[in-house]
Amino acid sequence: METPYLYLYLMAASFAGPFFLSFDKKVAFYKSFGSLFKSIIPVAIVFLVWDAVFTSFGFWGFNPKYISGISLFGLPLGEYLFFIVIPFCCVFVYEVLNSYISQDILGSWSTSISNFLMGFSASLAVIFYDKWYTVLTFGLLAALIYWHSKKNRTPWLGRFYLAYAVIALPFLAINGILTGTGLDEEVVWYNDAENIGKRIFTIPIEDFFYGMLLILAVVSMFEYFRKVERENGPEYKISRDEF
Repeated sequence: METPYLYLYLMAASFAGPFFLSFDKKVAFYKSFGSLFKSIIPVAIVFLVWDAVFTSFGFWGFNPKYISGISLFGLPLGEYLFFIVIPFCCVFVYEVLNSYISQDILGSWSTSISNFLMGFSASLAVIFYDKWYTVLTFGLLAALIYWHSKKNRTPWLGRFYLAYAVIALPFLAINGILTGTGLDEEVVWYNDAENIGKRIFTIPIEDFFYGMLLILAVVSMFEYFRKVERENGPEYKISRDEF
């Protein structure tokens, strides 16, 4: 794996399986590509701006040993692909679970899970107020979950939590490699002065919640755009109260 194309190879390998399985007849994920990419692009732009700013301040950075040399605003090509490929794969998992598991397994637990995540995230944002990565990640996640759980009463939160639990295993594999698992050096390095400094294997603990923030933002927009398309389409009519 000692190659300057490692980041690109990881993104290509991550994308390949979900893309080809998108044409499964039961899931028919390809039919949602329009809503999906309208959701991914604006979220990716926000996160890439965040990424570029933090990179410029030295909060994290990229090892030239593992990147192709193609970069823009200080971010390598693989990083741009990350914010497209990973949400694509995660929403694919979310849709597969929705298609094959009719019961909302965590539905009755979603309020408790949300309350825990809000309290945990808000507490860490306050305790580590001087750590920029920690404050923004946990503060924004607490705010987004609060909006869904308390203000919008979002009905699909339990399904999202189940999907994110399933996603955790491939997340450990991909992000583990990016942060140095199995490599001589990490692909993405972190300045621990700007985070809690605690890791799960080689992965900063913030990354798990940063990932949740990213995917929840994409799923939020995905569900919104899909709802709009159904309302305006000839085959679907749902009330606004269902979103």
